[in-house]
Amino acid sequence: MSILESDWKKFKELREIALDRFCQGVLDDAKTITQHGALSTHARYRMLYRLMRDRDKDIVEIFDNNSQSRSSALSGLWLMVMHDLLTDAELSVLSEPALSYIEKVVRQPYVLEWPEESVRQE
Repeated sequence: MSILESDWKKFKELREIALDRFCQGVLDDAKTITQHGALSTHARYRMLYRLMRDRDKDIVEIFDNNSQSRSSALSGLWLMVMHDLLTDAELSVLSEPALSYIEKVVRQPYVLEWPEESVRQE
């Protein structure tokens, strides 16, 4: 299903907001990981590596595979909302058909999962 032409123009602006928010979130998480003194340096490295690997897959799926054309924009929008990259206020500029398409999305914001077995035993 293609997005309406009027929504396509708005979607491109929303895509930029979501991409910036995604990248800032990755940078924030990377900083949190690298500064987590309770983890060994090796544990932080492994966690940072996994973060970058996983988020790289997500950025391709959300912003490359599903938001480059009108025919894939709704799928991309779904993923952006699912990953909590756009607010309801930001989404309110879209038409009723687009909002209807994403109304059942369950938001699943990114959360760092700390490996308990990697915490230093002092």
